[in-house]
Amino acid sequence: MRVFSEEFRMGTLETLTTAPVTDWQIVLSKFCGVMFFYCILWAPSFLSFAAFQYITGHSAANASGAFLSTFLLLFLMGLFFCSIGCFASALTKDQIIAATISFSLILMFVFLPFLPLVMNISAPAIREIFSYFSPAEHMQDFSKGLIDTRPFVWYLSMTSLVIFLTLQVLQYRKWKT
Repeated sequence: MRVFSEEFRMGTLETLTTAPVTDWQIVLSKFCGVMFFYCILWAPSFLSFAAFQYITGHSAANASGAFLSTFLLLFLMGLFFCSIGCFASALTKDQIIAATISFSLILMFVFLPFLPLVMNISAPAIREIFSYFSPAEHMQDFSKGLIDTRPFVWYLSMTSLVIFLTLQVLQYRKWKT
């Protein structure tokens, strides 16, 4: 949540934007830094599987395809969720507000598929459209080892859109001050 909000709060955005880099490079480098940290957070789980296999001589995951596809989906979801965090950080100077905004947006995204059930909509087409946005639905397929291209397109396009919106917010705030 500190990616951009700390720059705004401390007044170092002006120094950053006067460096010989473009706004795209600023946004993408901060996003890549967040993703690098996100990937480091998943490293212990890979190490635990390697340690289990080294100690026992057996593979921890009986179906390595399901294991790897699940981590692939977690990476794709991480791309999207981290881009939401960067966007929320670009909206405000306060880290707590940025955390609240990103948590609310991600929670809304997670619970969006349940909206037809709450509203008692029985049309199967509407339920299918809302289930397309469900991370839980994607996780069910990927945990079986079924890699579908639709979640790739969904998460990558939404990540690109949110990063573009982050760029627009950064440019607006840069010229506003």
